[in-house]
Amino acid sequence: MRITGHAEVRALLSDPSYVPPSPPPGAAYGTLGWLRSQVSRFASGPVHAERRALVEERLSRLDPAALRVAAAATTRALLAAAPEGRRNASPPSPEAPSEQAAATADQEATGDLGGRVLAHGVPARVLGAALGIRDLDALVPAVETAATDYLSGAGDPGCDAAVARLLTLTGVPEITILLQAHGATTALLRNALAGPRATGSEPGTAEGLLRDTLRHDPPVQATKRVDGTGAVVEVDLTPDLPFGHGPRRCPGSDHAMAIATGILETIMESR
Repeated sequence: MRITGHAEVRALLSDPSYVPPSPPPGAAYGTLGWLRSQVSRFASGPVHAERRALVEERLSRLDPAALRVAAAATTRALLAAAPEGRRNASPPSPEAPSEQAAATADQEATGDLGGRVLAHGVPARVLGAALGIRDLDALVPAVETAATDYLSGAGDPGCDAAVARLLTLTGVPEITILLQAHGATTALLRNALAGPRATGSEPGTAEGLLRDTLRHDPPVQATKRVDGTGAVVEVDLTPDLPFGHGPRRCPGSDHAMAIATGILETIMESR
């Protein structure tokens, strides 16, 4: 069943009896399955509230305005380091060929400058630095790999290894923030850069372009809940609810938008 009406979607997302599908139990420590069993996103009841409070506490330490400045500076430095005419060239990544293929696809879809920024994981790098993680060169590829199957749970040994690496760098609340922010923020930027306003002669401001993208081509268009009978319900988020609604609304929406704005405005200035 799919719920699409705006009022019905808001009501369902506000109803605590509808919960996310639970990860299968028994996953070994340090694997993607284990991580999914430890985060707030897939928990319910008091456990969800406790884990979400930890995430919100970490986010409360981060100033969105500072994240925007850092995202712009990181993007500017990355673009300045690229030789003219080769800004779309990504360094080879023999350890992660699938990531290299994804980077190439990003460059084709979003243009040279945007593709280069997405290929270098600027959102994860900026957020990781703000969270106090020191080894950003290890963090970014681990986040990119683990985030691939974080929502679905269809992990492979590569995802498990990435989770194990993340656990050596930081804690579960910080990993929660990084993984949930990475996919959505990167997809928002990808959609914004590939959209008609971004490629037109008058793209407008970065903030306006991101707002339009959230309205017309949001990165997360649906979510799932399980009702009291165990039936899975698909919930449409496109009626102006890109960050969800109710007690599970994205707690880092302001932070994600700040990072995306800092990146996008710098790319637009460089074009």
